[in-house]
This record gives sequence, structure tokens and C-alpha cells, in this order.
Amino acid sequence: MLIEFFNQKNNSFKKVNLILASFFFSLMTVCVKKIDNRIPIYELVFFRSLLSLFITTLIINKKNINPWGKNKPLLILRGLLGTIALVCIFYAIKNMPLNISTVIQYTYPIFISIFAGILINEKISKNIIIASITGWLGILMILNPYQLSSLNIELDKLTILIAFLGAISTSLAYVTVKKLSLTEDIFIIIKYFPFISVITLSPVVFFNWVTPNINDLFWIIGIGIFTQAGQTFLTIGLKKLPTSEAATINYLQVLFGSLWGILFFNEIININFIIGAALVLLGTIISTSKKLKKI
Repeated sequence: MLIEFFNQKNNSFKKVNLILASFFFSLMTVCVKKIDNRIPIYELVFFRSLLSLFITTLIINKKNINPWGKNKPLLILRGLLGTIALVCIFYAIKNMPLNISTVIQYTYPIFISIFAGILINEKISKNIIIASITGWLGILMILNPYQLSSLNIELDKLTILIAFLGAISTSLAYVTVKKLSLTEDIFIIIKYFPFISVITLSPVVFFNWVTPNINDLFWIIGIGIFTQAGQTFLTIGLKKLPTSEAATINYLQVLFGSLWGILFFNEIININFIIGAALVLLGTIISTSKKLKKI
């Protein structure tokens, strides 16, 4: 009984990492939305990556770790997927209500289950099909024209498509992070994300530079700090918990994002949004439930 008690306590402590990750990532979205629209999305991602790369490099040097890691191809892929995801997520945050963009982003656990069946031959069981239908019903409740018009919200199809591309890229990045966590130090995994982002975005930023003002710099620094904190806690959480369990805990960011949307941006949440978000969460739980999956 005593051993079981301590195991439960240890498992709860591990989950705190993912709760903190959701909290810090939600604060990052507030910073993104607060920045003036004249600053391009790719420049925001570049600044975020530059700050994160600087902080992570200092930590790696202090720990005296091999800065290049072992599985370089997979680390580079993780960086590319993370860059694509972040550009899409930032775009969605800037062009959508925060609560809606956050819900769309957190369809990624459902995509994880689907891609697991396609890419690594994991059996697509009945619960994954049920989860997908449930999740998409929730999305339709939130994004249907009647619902959006009742909240005086106009969204173009391209913005919605980019938001979902962010969720898909995130799901693929999660798979690579989980695999890399078996052999790589967490800070090497974290480093490759901003490292690849800085390399790929530098030419675009250089030729299309927009100088931020003091107010923008304040929020840009916030993006870097909160994303670094969120990425650190997320990577630790993924290393210590099954991806399926981690995915459902990370859905807390929807709660945080909705709260910040109400408090800071005067966004409105109605019963349709609550039911739709609950259906997406239910789909996430079903798709990641080990009890229902036949592996």
C-alpha cells in the first residue's frame, strides 16, 4: 500500500510538468496576440527562436553536453516540423479569436492517433474512428457559420486551413519528440527546434525586416521566455509520461486560452463553444485511451 501511494504521488508530480507547460504556452499566445499586426508572423517566430536558442545553448554549455546530439536527421525533422507548426499557430492566433485558435490547435492528439496508424502501422481501432467523429463534431459546432455569426466572428477558409496545418505539424512533432526522448538529452531536443527555425527563417526576415517598437519588444521577450518554459516542461513531461496521457493533460491549454481570451481580449464564449470544446476534449480522451486501444 505504501509503495502504491508513493507511485501515485510520483505520477502526479510528473503530470505537474505538463500542467505548467500548458500554462506557459497559453501565456505565450497572449503575448503573440498583443503584438502589433505590422510585425510579420515569420519575424515573431524568428525572435522567439533566437531567444530560445540563446537560453538553451547556455544551458547545454553549462551541462557540458554534446551540442549536436546523436540522431541528427530526426532532430532536424523535429526542428522543421516545429517551425512549420509555430508559424501556422502564430498566424491562427493573430487572425482568430484566441479561444477558437486554441481549440483547433488541440485537435492534434486525434491526428497523432491517425498518423500512428498510417506511418507506423499501428492498428486504427474503432475507438480512433469514434474519437475522430466526436472531435470533428465538436469542431463543426464551433466553426459552423451560424455559430460564428452569432458571435459576430468572420473567418476565411485559408485561416482555418492554416490553423489545422499547425495542429497536424504539432502532432508529427510530438511523435518525433517522444522517439528522440529515448536517446537524446531534453535540451538537445529543445535546441534543434529554434536552431532550425533561425536557419530557415533568417533569409526571409533579413529581406523583409520590420523594426519592432519598445512595446513590441516587451511582448516578443515574453514569447521567448514563456515558450522556453513551456517547451522545457513539455519535453520533460513527454519523457516521463506516455504520449497518450500527456496529450489529454495538455488540453488544459484550451481552458487557459479561453480564460485569457475573456480577460484580455473581451472574447465571448457561448454554450455552443462549450459543447464543441467538450466534444473535442472527449475525442482526445477516446483517441488516447490505452484502455480502449487494442495494441
